[in-house]
Amino acid sequence: MGALAAADHPTATELYEDVRAVNPRISKATVFRVLSQYSENGEIRRLHIAGSDDRFDATLAPHAHLRCAHCGKIRDVMFPELEPVFAAKCLEGCRVYAAEVDFLSCCPECAAAGADAAAESAACKGD
Repeated sequence: MGALAAADHPTATELYEDVRAVNPRISKATVFRVLSQYSENGEIRRLHIAGSDDRFDATLAPHAHLRCAHCGKIRDVMFPELEPVFAAKCLEGCRVYAAEVDFLSCCPECAAAGADAAAESAACKGD
């Protein structure tokens, strides 16, 4: 849990590599199994991201994610206006189990490197 809290939305493999640097005897299967158990028990969040391995998040408070379309970096963003969405229990007759909000974006580092020019042009065509 400590390694997950210190990491930034890692994949299971990334977390395994971090833990293995401290404990070389740990197996990959152990890390994967523990992450699955924590996720099933609601102790962490498993993030399903199209085109990517699942990632894991130690933050359980309702929040959204900003995901960079260029480097894949993910960061938490607290968005108080979305609290009613996260609190929804029933919508149109369906029981809601969870809500995930993922904003596809360009992080400041990629923007500074010029990665956002084409994406910004494409995004603005709809305005």
